[in-house]
Amino acid sequence: MNHPVPLSEEELEVLTQKYGLNEAASSFSEYESASGVGIGGLVPLSALLEPGSCAAYLDGLAVRIGTDSRPIAASMFAKRYAAVAVVPYLHALTCYDKALELVFESMLLRSGKHWLEGITVDRPLRAVPRAEWREAWRSHVAERWIRCHLTSLWQALSSCSGLPAAILWENTAVRIYSLYEKKLPATGAVAASRIEDDFRYLLHGLPAEAFKQRRQPFARFYGGGAAIEEARNLGCRGSRPRLTCCLYYRVSREGDYCDACPKHVR
Repeated sequence: MNHPVPLSEEELEVLTQKYGLNEAASSFSEYESASGVGIGGLVPLSALLEPGSCAAYLDGLAVRIGTDSRPIAASMFAKRYAAVAVVPYLHALTCYDKALELVFESMLLRSGKHWLEGITVDRPLRAVPRAEWREAWRSHVAERWIRCHLTSLWQALSSCSGLPAAILWENTAVRIYSLYEKKLPATGAVAASRIEDDFRYLLHGLPAEAFKQRRQPFARFYGGGAAIEEARNLGCRGSRPRLTCCLYYRVSREGDYCDACPKHVR
């Protein structure tokens, strides 16, 4: 496996502008001592792996989004984290042939006007470039990140909040579907065949065991068992319903359901 290399200025600029993924020059210890586990400023992502710190963070987030429910806070966090961490990781994998070094120990949750504006990495952002055999490289880096990063984080959130892990995984999955069905094709920055190949791998190449789930969640939630082409057509039209409810209607000012909410459909 190749050694990590710095991102190009152009690559970093895209990830920063599109997803709010930033580098930081200051040391991690400064953030850790200054921020604690509140939701202001910069909070170490690793704090969410500790039950007490995770509970404090979710309770603070719940107040900020207008609820007293820890499960709702966990669901809203997962939706946003998928957008600012999972999606840029996969963007770099598909567009740059690079696996970002996003590890708990270096990642900071950055808030401001929005309670999670993006991720700040406490060091120059680096990535593992593709190996000679891209499929083997892709399988290694993607499965490792799911297994060691996302699965660990979602297990911690589910255990602390009582929110079913299935909701966390579908919150993640819908962001991935949007990236590969809509956002990447619209940019024209990478070949359609590459987008299609990587998307099919994420749906069908990753083992369920890496997610600590009985069924592989990215495949499970893709169309609710519909054929691939039918599910894709539904997604491109914006009419593919979810199987779980993310609870957004509980914090929406108007009590609105998401367009794809199964409760809304019923």
